[in-house]
Amino acid sequence: MTTPPEFAAVAKAQLDTALRFATVTTESAQRLFDLNMKTVRSSFDEASAQVRAIAGAKDPADVQAIAGKVLKPGLDKTQAYAKEVYESVAGVQAEVTALIETQVTEFQKQMVVAMDSLLKNAPAGSEALVSSFKSAASTANQAYETAMQSWKGLTAQFEPAAPAPSKRKAA
Repeated sequence: MTTPPEFAAVAKAQLDTALRFATVTTESAQRLFDLNMKTVRSSFDEASAQVRAIAGAKDPADVQAIAGKVLKPGLDKTQAYAKEVYESVAGVQAEVTALIETQVTEFQKQMVVAMDSLLKNAPAGSEALVSSFKSAASTANQAYETAMQSWKGLTAQFEPAAPAPSKRKAA
């Protein structure tokens, strides 16, 4: 049976985890917001400069030269932005996965302790029920482990697909 101090410890651990999860997601949202604001401001400044340059062009060849200078850096900046977003999201996903794994591991430990306590006090003749309860818990743990392995494998497949900044030099 769970005593009040044990219950309080479990409740505190749950609260700490919930607060950590909230902190991780809030910080991630703030980083993405800051990145987006920086990108919008930079894009606006660059677009303004490009419009001024095009407005000051004397002939169509100047307009074409300006457009050529704008295209390649714009693609590189888009790729760098995508990489930053990917890295931010991947970092949050890793932290959330670690939080979930920690929670499940802790829950499993608590279940083992609770089961042991419960099973020690089981009435005579309940061995079959005890055995099936242990089997069900073992099956649930195996299912969780399989799901986590599948999730890690899935995320590992997408890791190499992360965008990387271009290494080519502008002509």
